[in-house]
Amino acid sequence: MAGGLLHIKFLVARKRYVLSSKAYSLVADGYFEIEDLENSICFGTVRKTQRDEREDCVGNKKYVIVGPDTHGYEFYSVGKIKTAADGHTYYVITAHLMKRG
Repeated sequence: MAGGLLHIKFLVARKRYVLSSKAYSLVADGYFEIEDLENSICFGTVRKTQRDEREDCVGNKKYVIVGPDTHGYEFYSVGKIKTAADGHTYYVITAHLMKRG
């Protein structure tokens, strides 16, 4: 399993992810709960992929995923699959607030 949405869902469901400092700040400031982020990824779809300018991830791809939070509202995140020194993969997540209305 090298990449793609199924691999991302696998990683998130098993809590094999880390939050960017921006995403962590949004959680700490109460904008959303971790469960909202997890739900949106596990039940979301890839809206687009982008080339990762840092080229430090699997396939050099960033994934834009939109899915429902725990209240059914659309939640937007961007992430990339990375490989740790021990060979295990994990997902790095940057979350963004979605504009409503």
